[in-house]
Amino acid sequence: MNRRNVRLFGFALALGSVLIGTCAAQQMPRTSEDRLARLDRDGNGTVDEDEYETSVRQIFSDLDTDRNNRVSNAELTAASQPQGEGMYSPADRIRFMDMNTDGELTEEELERGAERAFQRLDTNTDEMLDLGELKSGGY
Repeated sequence: MNRRNVRLFGFALALGSVLIGTCAAQQMPRTSEDRLARLDRDGNGTVDEDEYETSVRQIFSDLDTDRNNRVSNAELTAASQPQGEGMYSPADRIRFMDMNTDGELTEEELERGAERAFQRLDTNTDEMLDLGELKSGGY
């Protein structure tokens, strides 16, 4: 795996950990099947890019508790599950997506990361994510 793929994979893992690792304000699904059900707003068994992006925007809104249009390490930490062995810390998750390296995430940074993760997960390039793709991406 070349350096770009390693970085993209790490970035997708970090985004996935934001999308599935937050739980303070809401109960986040634990299984791939539950995550698919949560993301699949129209109930057709797949997640299109609009559904995925809508979920990302909602997650950003939920995480941005001080409403300053940025997600800080403190906000992500407060909303995250306890860090288990080998898991990325909230600071690590931010670092993977923080394009301007200011230590916080903007909605644009999170959306850009979500778009890259969606493309990586969509292995059959049909512009939809199915259960198999979510599972194979560690989602």
